[in-house]
Amino acid sequence: MALFFLLCMTFYALFVLHSAWHFMRLRCRPLLPHPAGLPAVTVIIPARNEAACIGACLQSVLAQEYPPQLLQVVLINDHSTDATRDIALAIAREDPRLQVLDLQAEGINSYKKAAILQGMAAARGELIVQTDADCRVPPRWVAAMVAQFEPEVMMVSGPVRLTYGTSLLEKFQSLESMGLVALGAGSLAAGRPNMCNGANLAYRKAAFEAVGGYSGIDAVASGDDELLMHKMHQQFPRGLRFAKCRQAVVCTPALSHWKALRAQRIRWVSKARFYQNKWINVVQLIFYCAFWGFPLLLLTGQWMYLGAICALKMAADLAIMLPAANFFHNLRLLALLPVFQPFYIAYVLWVGIRGNFVKTYQWKNREVR
Repeated sequence: MALFFLLCMTFYALFVLHSAWHFMRLRCRPLLPHPAGLPAVTVIIPARNEAACIGACLQSVLAQEYPPQLLQVVLINDHSTDATRDIALAIAREDPRLQVLDLQAEGINSYKKAAILQGMAAARGELIVQTDADCRVPPRWVAAMVAQFEPEVMMVSGPVRLTYGTSLLEKFQSLESMGLVALGAGSLAAGRPNMCNGANLAYRKAAFEAVGGYSGIDAVASGDDELLMHKMHQQFPRGLRFAKCRQAVVCTPALSHWKALRAQRIRWVSKARFYQNKWINVVQLIFYCAFWGFPLLLLTGQWMYLGAICALKMAADLAIMLPAANFFHNLRLLALLPVFQPFYIAYVLWVGIRGNFVKTYQWKNREVR
């Protein structure tokens, strides 16, 4: 059994090292210097009860250094019960590029996908760029995402940074997020995409229609990003890119409470059962088995094997986290990596069990499955 855990952790280390190598080789394509030939872009933002941050989000999107006549912003108000809609409408009165729609769908399981589809119906842009209502984007975000679209490119995944305060829980999330971004980017560059983030995602409207949009995954509450990416990769295997550009980094705040973090992670894990590419599930299972080695080897006193898997994990984590932290200009956070390791292992094991067996969970004050 100890050898089994060692083999699983060796696979983990090799996989992470392979992704780290590909991530480090990625380069940002230069932004296009002239507006001639630039495509029309529609930014779609689903929003539900985001009154605290929707104003800053919209102002940052509307402040893009991109030809105004080529930029459309569509916000879909998902039955908000706060001032989200009023704030968005006030901004729309000042800037005609912003269109505010009210989500028509009710009594469904995937409100976010329904909101994106409604925004898509109103979109005039050749390229669709998605972000979330609690995000802020830099002035050249749209230009940086557009620059990645070579003729054969159909979808571009962009980097997301979690901002944090003094809370250890927020720092933990930011550190984890950096590693996941680099791991997802490296896997995508290696031709085996496994994860992306709907807070920073772009694709050709024609490609979305070519894969049937959310058909087949429309009943899944989550997965408007990763499940769509898998469909894109299946039809356009050489058509996906990652925008490793600091101008493309979208910022969103880390969650401040464990309850909210728990619900979010359960939501993330629960969509794994719908992956069309079962290789991703195999990789996740091997990783999960590797993590079980820590408590079981500790309990059985097999110190040599425990030391070996600890060394392998730390070496692999540093290999992916160093370039990730360098990209995000956040090297100081790496000092907490050894401190968070025991908590992270326990958290992964718990979320893995909970996320795969839970039937319903709370998301945006709704119960979904």
